[in-house]
Amino acid sequence: MTFLLVPHEVTDTTATIWVGAIDEADISERVVELEYGTDGGGGAISLDASRWTTWESYRRTDPNAYPPSDRLLHRLLARSSPVVRTLDYQRVKVERLRPRASYSLKLRVDGRERVEGIEKYLREGRATTLPETLPEEGKKPFTLLLGSCFYGPEDPDGIVGTTYCHIPENERPDVKVLCGDQVYLDNPWRETTLKWYRGNQKPGTFRAMLFRKYVDNWRQVRGADAGFRHLLADGANYFCPDDHEFWNNAPNFGGVGLVNTLTRQQRDWWLAEAQRLFHAFQSPSTLLSLEVPPLSVRVADTRTCRDTGSERFMKDEDLRAVGRWIDGLQGPGVLVVGQPVLAEKTSLINSLIRKGIKDVISGYLDKDLPDYAQYEDLIGYIQSSDHSIVVLTGDVHFGRIAHGELRAGSEAKLVEVISSPMQAVLDGNGNPLFGSYREASTHHFPGLESMEVSRGQNQFATVEFRMGDGGRVNMTVRSWPILRPGDGVPQGSQVEFETTLS
Repeated sequence: MTFLLVPHEVTDTTATIWVGAIDEADISERVVELEYGTDGGGGAISLDASRWTTWESYRRTDPNAYPPSDRLLHRLLARSSPVVRTLDYQRVKVERLRPRASYSLKLRVDGRERVEGIEKYLREGRATTLPETLPEEGKKPFTLLLGSCFYGPEDPDGIVGTTYCHIPENERPDVKVLCGDQVYLDNPWRETTLKWYRGNQKPGTFRAMLFRKYVDNWRQVRGADAGFRHLLADGANYFCPDDHEFWNNAPNFGGVGLVNTLTRQQRDWWLAEAQRLFHAFQSPSTLLSLEVPPLSVRVADTRTCRDTGSERFMKDEDLRAVGRWIDGLQGPGVLVVGQPVLAEKTSLINSLIRKGIKDVISGYLDKDLPDYAQYEDLIGYIQSSDHSIVVLTGDVHFGRIAHGELRAGSEAKLVEVISSPMQAVLDGNGNPLFGSYREASTHHFPGLESMEVSRGQNQFATVEFRMGDGGRVNMTVRSWPILRPGDGVPQGSQVEFETTLS
C-alpha cells in the first residue's frame, strides 16, 4: 500500500492537493490528515472518508461488457484469478492561505508522526500560492516551468528530478505546466502489442499495466534529490495530455499498440480507460486557468476530446471559451496546449516531395493541430487579440522559440515556446529519439523568427514574467538541459530569449 500527495492548481489564497492511496484495501477505515504550514502558521485538514473515488483494474461486471469475440476468449481462457489493482483518490482544497507564500505539505495516516524511506518522500510536498499581481523589477519573477514527454524507463537514476532539485531558489518555478506525455501508456511496444487488451487468461492485466506506468512515474524516488517524484511534489502542477497518455496518434489508429488499435471498439475501450486514468492522476478538467494580473493563463486540453476525423481537437465550448478569454484580456495571455500552434498542415504531395515516404507514414500516424478544421478558428482568435499571446507547448522532441508581431504594425507580439522532451524514448540502437527541428510556420504570421533551443538534449524550460515600464510585461525564457548520467551538479540555466509584452 502507498499514500502520496501531489500539489495541483493554486490561486493567491488557495491550493488544491491531490491525495492518492494505491492498493489500499480499506481506505474508508483509515484516518488521513493533510498538514500544511508556513512561517506565518498553518493547519490540518481531515480527509472525508466518504469522498474517496476508486479506480479498479478489474470489475466483476467487466465480462458482460466485452464484445462477443473477447467474451468468448474470456470464457475459454480465464482460468486464473483476475489482476486487481486499485487507486483511491480525492482532491483537497486548502483555503485562506497567504498570497505568494510557500506551504510545506505532509500526509499523516492513522496518526503516525514519523515515516521513513520512500514513504516519507511520497507523503511530503510543497505548494506556493500565486502572487496577487506580477512582481516588479528587482523582485523574484513569477515563473512557470514548461515540460513535456517524460519516458520514465529511460531515466532509471531519476536525473530529471535531480536537474529540477538543483534549480537555484531565485529561479525556482512558482508553478509547473506539464503539457503532455507525462506517461507513455503505449510503450514499450511489446507490452501493448502482444497482450490482449481485455479477454486474456488474467482479466484486468491490461488496465493494471496502464496503471503501473502511472504509479512508476508518480512514485519515482532515487534519493533526496533524484526522481520524477521530486518534480511533481514541489509546487503546483497544471496538466494537459497529448497522445501518449493514450497511444501514438490517439484517438486514431496508431503504430504502437498495433493489435489493440485496429478496430473502433478496441480504440474506444482503450481511450475510455486511459481517460479515466488521466482524470484520476492528472486533471478532471479540459480547461484550466490561473491569474496573476495583468498576466492570464489558460491550459487547454487538445487531445482528450479529439475526434477521429478532421474537425475537432478540443470541445467546441472550450474553443469558444478560449476565444472569449482572448477577447477579454487586460494584459498578455499565455495559452498552454499539447502540440505546437505554429505548424504546417500535413499535405501528402508536399510531404512526399519534402520529406520522403518514411516521414509521410510517420505524419499520417501523428496528426498535428493544423490538420483539424478548428485550427483556423483558434488562429483567428489569436490574430484578433489586442494583447500579446504566448503559446507554451511540447510534443515534438525538440526545443524552439518563435517570435514576432501578432499583426503588422501592432505592438502585440506572438511568442511560441516549445520544450520537449524531458526524457526521450530510445530507438532500437539505444539512441534518443529526438525530433527533426522545423522552423515555425509563418503562413498566418509573416515575419516570425525561429531559434532552436538545446539541440539534441533532454530539457525543460522556465518562463519568467515581471512588470516592466509603462504597464508592459518583461518575459525571459531559460533552458535547462537535463543532466546526463555521471554529470555533476548543474551550473545554472541558459537565458535563451527576452522580450517585452504589451
